[in-house]
Amino acid sequence: MERTIKDVVDGLLLHIKEYGSKEPTIRLYRSVYRSLINHCNRKGGELYTDQIPGKFLKKAEGCYESGDHCYEYYRFIKRATRLLDTFARTGKPDFGHLGGHKKYLPSPNHQALIKTILDEYRLVNDARTEMDRIMRHFFCFLEDDSIDIPQVSDNALFRFVQLAAATKKGSMYRVVRAVRMISEYLKKHRMAELKADFSMIPMKSAPIRMIPPFTHDEINRMMRCIDAETPIGMRDKAILLLSFETGLRAVDIIKLQQSDIDWKNAEIHVVQSKTSVSLSLPLNGPVMNAVADYILKTRPESGFQEIFLRSKSPYRPFKAGCALDGVIEKYCALAGVEKKPFRSFHSLRRSFATELSTAGIPLPTISQMLGHKNFDEARPYLSYDRSQIVFCAMGFDGIPVIGGVYADMPVRSSPALMEGGDDE
Repeated sequence: MERTIKDVVDGLLLHIKEYGSKEPTIRLYRSVYRSLINHCNRKGGELYTDQIPGKFLKKAEGCYESGDHCYEYYRFIKRATRLLDTFARTGKPDFGHLGGHKKYLPSPNHQALIKTILDEYRLVNDARTEMDRIMRHFFCFLEDDSIDIPQVSDNALFRFVQLAAATKKGSMYRVVRAVRMISEYLKKHRMAELKADFSMIPMKSAPIRMIPPFTHDEINRMMRCIDAETPIGMRDKAILLLSFETGLRAVDIIKLQQSDIDWKNAEIHVVQSKTSVSLSLPLNGPVMNAVADYILKTRPESGFQEIFLRSKSPYRPFKAGCALDGVIEKYCALAGVEKKPFRSFHSLRRSFATELSTAGIPLPTISQMLGHKNFDEARPYLSYDRSQIVFCAMGFDGIPVIGGVYADMPVRSSPALMEGGDDE
């Protein structure tokens, strides 16, 4: 039976949800599979074939080797591709790991101890699998050195970290996390004399991705590609304007109801889905007109209170904010706007913040308009404003240079001192 790649992906995502994956992980899976669907569509094939996973994985490998993908993202793509392949062939995705065998098999007593540690930390699914693998490696390391549990020392823990660094350069933060769990467990239950505090080793945090926002020119080009005479075009115009002019998150836009808009005072009032904090923002004329045109002229009749509905029957709201990524990708393609890595509908929110920064709006005000709980969350947006960054540059006039290769160079007199002359 022939199936489209989209049908296969939709079925797989249901299994991923049932597996218990967190929402951020599900969004990442959607992003990877959306790239796969777009890749297939560009190649002119909408039907799923057994060759698709291999071809997509080869493309991802090329992106990794060229530096376009980091190791962790490439690793995630490999997992997503394996899930797709196993689901398409068997009807059930394989959430296990490649190989079907365990490379490190410590003694039954040590395996039982590993299970106890993992249970105490309440690890499940992928996190449990990752820690289990590293802990098995650690206890095999102990067995190879004939070290019993009471003899485990801080030195042994550090030697294992050094050993793991040779083969796990891309995931050392997982190694440190596993060693820290083992150390804390052995100390807590007085099973070994350990003194080192592995919690003092800083864990690797997710890098702050420098995702370029859409420029004014790019947004204008996309807006010109919208056919505002059609129902879909009228809806998409309202959505894009609303995002760029208010900075609202996609999830709040798809949940927006008519009662959230104060038409008389030109304001919008929402309770943010991410923070559960109320947010009020002004609306300008073009945004209000675009939303009103969609509601009055082309919005399908529906019992749903949400303003924006899908364009095909049965007419219902969007299921998730990531659905709007398809809207932005559509008009990027039509306008010839470069699809840079990690750019998505959320980049319109970044564009909104960057425009405010360029206009000289203070950071606390920008943070307030974005609905952040802490204004520090808005700091990454300022990094896109080069004109503001240059004001941070300092000269070295008046700073004495008393060492180094520049110490013997003559000091240039400042114009102010030259004009002032001698005091005598």
